[in-house]
Amino acid sequence: MASIGDRLKTPAGSVASDGVATGHFLQPNWGEGPWGEGSLRDRFEVVMPLLQAESVLDLGCASRFGRPDWLHGLLSEKIPDLVGIDINEVTVEKLQGEGYDVQLADARNFDLGRQFDAVFAGELIEHLDDVRGFLTNVRRHLRPGGRLVLTTPNAFYVGNFVYRFGGHGQVHPEHTCWYCEDTLRRVLEINGFSKVEIMFAGHTSPTPLRKVATFAAQHLLPPRLALDELIAVAIAD
Repeated sequence: MASIGDRLKTPAGSVASDGVATGHFLQPNWGEGPWGEGSLRDRFEVVMPLLQAESVLDLGCASRFGRPDWLHGLLSEKIPDLVGIDINEVTVEKLQGEGYDVQLADARNFDLGRQFDAVFAGELIEHLDDVRGFLTNVRRHLRPGGRLVLTTPNAFYVGNFVYRFGGHGQVHPEHTCWYCEDTLRRVLEINGFSKVEIMFAGHTSPTPLRKVATFAAQHLLPPRLALDELIAVAIAD
């Protein structure tokens, strides 16, 4: 599991020596400046109603720690029994020191010795190189009938095609895969989840020009093209 707290400090549109895109002239720095503001609270407003449960396991909980809209912090205000895991050892120690129930663990292979009503994996699956191991571990930590709530970028979001005009896609260098609604449903179903529901969500655009473009796209295009985030709710068999 990867924490994306470490932002890139590369020039706009630059490409690393291994050919991996590390920025884009439309979005120079991942998660910084206006591009990163408000996106986590937007996500929280969407996923919180889906996580109405007494106990929730948050995978990758250290991501964006330190921001006022840090997602795990927002969840902790609403969920009575919230546990988190992350591989960022430094941040996990800080969170433990602040009283959060978090553990150092890898989402691809972990065992907390208990089960939960729901598991939340926000913007995580696209970072992993062992999706089967990840989903096997998720199922082991869900009570019978428990649900996985998962978010990930929408591969066919129209903005991703616009980014291609800059010479490369809007691909974070830590990502290992893209999902559309069909491939996400398929990977969940073949790994032991049923009743998979896929939804689409967007986020607040950071600049006036992007606000206009987003407004136009959302009124002219179907959600599968106009919105940049996939949300899956899946029941463990």
